Amino acid sequence: MIEVKAKLFNVNISAKKMRLVADTVRGKNVEKAQSILTVLPKRSAPVLLKLLRSAMANAQDRYELNADDLMVKSVMVNEGVATKRWKPSAFGRAHAFKKHSCQVILVLTLKTGSLSKLREKKSEPVETVDLTKVDKKSDIKEGPSHDNKKTKNSSKKIKDSQNPDHKVKGVRVKTG
Repeated sequence: MIEVKAKLFNVNISAKKMRLVADTVRGKNVEKAQSILTVLPKRSAPVLLKLLRSAMANAQDRYELNADDLMVKSVMVNEGVATKRWKPSAFGRAHAFKKHSCQVILVLTLKTGSLSKLREKKSEPVETVDLTKVDKKSDIKEGPSHDNKKTKNSSKKIKDSQNPDHKVKGVRVKTG
């Protein structure tokens, strides 16, 4: 049996609130699940709708399945990482609280009695170049030549040219 998964991690909605919406979709036809999620007035409904559409796109891309043949097999909602925050309170105090997140795994499967075919991978020949047979001198463009000799003054000139306000420490100029 073909199963198609779509995963979503670190959603900034608590797992309890996400499960309320996930329970309404579980076991339904994909088209019916989409219509339910577009109407629900919960904050987690658009997030779950986007994940459902992603799973449908995975099914169409990998197995060439139609949306009519798919149903929601399971929606697993687990708790994610809770970030710790502080809320200011009276007399200069602060109270700690946690912002909860969740992880959602949505699994689609075929309806009973529908047929599917696996998509065959198309292998195209890749063009390769043998670098040992290439004439190196004709392919390389010559740029401006630079002297690789470095002196003590050349490093100071580079620093001065990079930053005009740069002052070299330790150098005193005699006057008089």
